[in-house]
Amino acid sequence: MVVLVALLVASPAAATTRAPASSAGASTVSAWCALVIQINTKYGTMKNKRYLPADKVPLSAWKNLIDAALAGRRHLLAVTPASIKKAQTDELNYFARIKANHYSLKTPLGPYTIAEVRQLGNFQRTKCGITFG
Repeated sequence: MVVLVALLVASPAAATTRAPASSAGASTVSAWCALVIQINTKYGTMKNKRYLPADKVPLSAWKNLIDAALAGRRHLLAVTPASIKKAQTDELNYFARIKANHYSLKTPLGPYTIAEVRQLGNFQRTKCGITFG
């Protein structure tokens, strides 16, 4: 489950401009995708825009990814496209519960749903060019 859930972290929010919504939306998508790729690559859950199989990712990598996502929560949400903001927020809340539960990957999803997991995965695949291993 966590393979489909792993994403994230932060960077400065996109600058506010008076550009048309489509331009602003496109830059938000690009910024969010770049962050997802950057953090997952940094912590070893992704290589060349492809998530590694869960059994190839050590628990320490998941812990570091979760910590980084939570530390950068505000910035991440600032660049999250509106169409996935609820799912991203719920995922971050799930990460907080995992951390509070001593990084147990058996932590219940809570209000984070399988539909939201799929929504984020589909967004990554279709908008970011990320694949799943």
